Amino acid sequence: MKTSLLLASLATTAALATSCDMTTCEKPPQPACTTGTVLGHTCMAGTLVQLRGANVGGQTIQYDADGTGLKTYQNVIATYTDLGTLSERGTTLHFTYRAGGTKPEVNCLAADAPADMKPYTLCNISAAACPGDEVTTQSTK
Repeated sequence: MKTSLLLASLATTAALATSCDMTTCEKPPQPACTTGTVLGHTCMAGTLVQLRGANVGGQTIQYDADGTGLKTYQNVIATYTDLGTLSERGTTLHFTYRAGGTKPEVNCLAADAPADMKPYTLCNISAAACPGDEVTTQSTK
């Protein structure tokens, strides 16, 4: 009887050890809340969002956001995240983000954004300020 209890205990411990890496079972750190402004929509890169702050990541691009010709914008990321009513040009967003995203299958007739922009996924999107009114930036490098 003692032997079968010991074996059952060892089997349970072994199963737990192989199914759960104790370094990853903890809640991962939450990304910092970031603020950005919608520049506009493109066929090639989805929605372009300019991040606020210095050294926040993103790319420097040439883009005709307002129809008056190309201008240089810094700290720009591309996203295919559905922003709903917050997708209008000039809208200020507060969000967290991570590299990666799925680009829809579309045939673009014109080069309306840099072709090398990697997509980002935006999460926790809000028009309200970041929690605690502490807007911090998150590096993408």
